[in-house]
Parts: sequence; structure tokens; C-alpha cells
Amino acid sequence: MDNEPFQKLYLQVSLQDFSYCVKNQVNNQVLHFKSFPLDPYKTVEQQLDVFFDKEELLQAGFQEVLVLHNNNLNTFVPSALFDEHSLGSYLQYNTKVFPTDYFDFDTLPQMEMENIYVPYVAFNNYFLDVFGSFDFQHINTSLIQHFLAKSVNDGSVEFFVHIAANHFELVLFQNKKLLLFNSYEYQTKEDFIYYILFVFEQLQLNQQTQLIKLYGNIDKESDLYQIAYQFIRNVEIADLHTIAQTLSVTDKQLQQYYILLNA
Repeated sequence: MDNEPFQKLYLQVSLQDFSYCVKNQVNNQVLHFKSFPLDPYKTVEQQLDVFFDKEELLQAGFQEVLVLHNNNLNTFVPSALFDEHSLGSYLQYNTKVFPTDYFDFDTLPQMEMENIYVPYVAFNNYFLDVFGSFDFQHINTSLIQHFLAKSVNDGSVEFFVHIAANHFELVLFQNKKLLLFNSYEYQTKEDFIYYILFVFEQLQLNQQTQLIKLYGNIDKESDLYQIAYQFIRNVEIADLHTIAQTLSVTDKQLQQYYILLNA
């Protein structure tokens, strides 16, 4: 069964869950979306067999397939300092790597930068058998490209925060150049604001005037927003409802899978 033209399949994979959406490339609407939790006591292959058997849509022929690898095993390196033959050496300073690890990288030409990361080989091998060929990249490559498109070139520091259930990413631009990227795990609202205020201190940003823009799993009733506004006066939450309507998804889906649905 072949799919309609101009439809692209996006897959997001992690150790916790497997999600997919099909998007109309003409109007950017999400035509289908589903997510499945993964059982750590079963193999990836066993579980994907079940999902693909159940989801007839995944058996359709897609002209384009993009897989997003969702983990924090990545780092960004300026292209001028990049050596394709030394990928593991870039990651050894911020994550534990093993001789058996497989490394890959995404090139971001607009930013003259490379994203080196550890993809999930088991997922890639499975998708290779299913689709024959597909593209894959790290999820933070998609995130940075998404925020870069929203940034301006006026000399100001632009402060984006993407929030997930137990981690968040900070992405700062100035004149469309990446000023800072980092991913943090958090358990409490105090963890959340601590990391943000640390960045304010390190970059000497003004807590009264610097705008921070919040995306993802947050709203004005959340503890994270309340504590952010307590310490930083200029806090803005993205209008997810309008974005969700444009994509034809629910607000909750967009909150939880912001990067996948905006890829």
C-alpha cells in the first residue's frame, strides 16, 4: 500500500517510548500521530514488531522517512574544529562513552556547526529492514533548527527554553549565532530555576529585562512557570493552542511532543 504524495513519516525514538506522525508537506498539517511506551525488559525488535503489525499505516510506502533520536548523548562542535575521524573524543567530556559505541553527526551549515551524538543502533537497524532507506538525526538538531527559524538578527540575546517531563533544553542565540545550548535533567522546580539563573549569571543577563520564551510541557498554572516569573520578570509562554490548531493536533500532544510535531 502506497501513501499519498507529499506525506512524510516522522519517527521519534528513545529508551522510554516510540512515537510517530505523518505530516502533509504542503500545508504542514499532522495527519496521524501515535505514541507507545517501551518496556525496558523486552527488546526493541520485539516491541516494534508488535507496533508495526498493529499500525497498518506504518506499513505504507513513504517517499520520505525521518527518524529523530531522542537522548542527551550529544554535543555541538564548530565546523572549523571538527574532525570526522574523532567523533567519540568530542563526547567523552560530557557523557560516558564505550569503545563499542557507534557515533554519528548532523551538519548544520547555516550555523557552521556539527552535532555529534550516539544514535540508537537497534532502532536504525530495524527501520533499515522495514523502509530500506531513511534519514535520521538527533532530536536536538531539529530543536535548534526550529528555534533558529524563530530567531532574529537584531543584536539581542534570544533565550529559548524547551521543557519536557524530566529534562529541558536551553537554546540561546545572538544575531542568529548559537550562544549556548545545554540540556538539563530536573526533578523539582528549584532545579529548573537554578540552571536558568546560572546561565543568567554566567552570561551576565538582566533578570528584569531579558525575555525568555518557554515551549513544550508548560502552561501558566505550572510550578515551573510560577517560579520562573518569580525570578525573571519577562517570561513568555509560546501560544501552543494556535500552533496546535495549525498542525491539527491537541494542545496536550503538542506540549509533550513539541519537537516531533514541529520537525
